[in-house]
Amino acid sequence: MNIKELREKATKRYENGESPKEIYQSLGKGKSWFFKWLKRYKLDGKDWAKSHSRKPHQSPKRIDKIMEQTVIETRKRLEKKLYAQTGALTISYAFRKKELIHLLL
Repeated sequence: MNIKELREKATKRYENGESPKEIYQSLGKGKSWFFKWLKRYKLDGKDWAKSHSRKPHQSPKRIDKIMEQTVIETRKRLEKKLYAQTGALTISYAFRKKELIHLLL
């Protein structure tokens, strides 16, 4: 029996009048597990037993596409040089160096 079927079985047993404590103890689960899935069963639609992603909706550290392309292009340019380092520190240095050149022009 997979986890989705276990969740569905627990809610059906609850609907049939069995006590929550008997259900979650017989299934080897905790009180919070049972009531979490019971709440989702009552509130959500037909896919209530499906697991939700834990991935955040937005990543605060994610860079925008333009900056990502700039990093990739800089790394490719550095890779063409003999014995050049291509790590994050070198790319950061190349950015600062490029900004100084723009300020001088």
